[in-house]
Amino acid sequence: MTVTVDRPGATAPAGASSTSVVGSTAAPAAHYAKRRMHHIFAPDGKALVVAMDGARNGPATGLRDAAAAVKAVVDGGADAILTTYGMGRATADVLRGQGLILGLDSEDDIADYGVEHALRFGADAVELKVFPGNATDTKLADLRRLAAKCNEWGMPLLAEPIPVSFQDTSAHTMENIARAARIGCECGGDFLKVHYVGPTEAFAERVIAECYVPVLCLGGPAKDDPLDALRACAGAMQAGARGIVFGRNIVNSPRPDRMCAALGEIIHGGASVDSAARHLNAPR
Repeated sequence: MTVTVDRPGATAPAGASSTSVVGSTAAPAAHYAKRRMHHIFAPDGKALVVAMDGARNGPATGLRDAAAAVKAVVDGGADAILTTYGMGRATADVLRGQGLILGLDSEDDIADYGVEHALRFGADAVELKVFPGNATDTKLADLRRLAAKCNEWGMPLLAEPIPVSFQDTSAHTMENIARAARIGCECGGDFLKVHYVGPTEAFAERVIAECYVPVLCLGGPAKDDPLDALRACAGAMQAGARGIVFGRNIVNSPRPDRMCAALGEIIHGGASVDSAARHLNAPR
């Protein structure tokens, strides 16, 4: 049996093998989806993704100058960004070859146009937020339809299952996060963006071990102390996450490039929090 590898020297992220069978009856979509995953995950199978979609409802701290914001995180070592179509288009030159995930969040079903739109733009993945446990609108049906369309076109899908809602933080328990994450897998997400909550061992057993696709952990509100963001990243990686998708904890930083460098040391270098924190105080 003959196999081909999408990119020489690249290590596929967990749950997304880089091989495809030549001459099989399998649809080619999965092959191309995996190829695009290598634009988001580094050769070590891990990813530092910066969420830069915070201005989708209007002005947002750290994103006023879109090009400068993206240049800073790219200079700091971000593997990919998650953003809107408009910001992605405005910053294509400074993003250069780093990965691009387009958020498809909308009040309407986006399965009919979102994937083709992202493909024409050259995105590497699309993302949708859903709310398992929400009493009025989980958006899970939208996720299932989007997953089918992504599979048809070979576009990776980042599912972001948030228990109940962003506002109801009391619902963001280990049990609910684990349930939401597994639902994201079952709906067809190729990789997930979920909350990280400690303790590390419990998160590894109840969330990571129950998911068969790569898990990235979100950052949530900006921490008062940047070391807390580094600690959250370290805890998530120790639990078995394949990386993070941090937004405000990076873009709200006085030096987003340094924050990315510190987080990258933890994600890709296995550095301790104290060692990584040296980037935050590097000479100007």
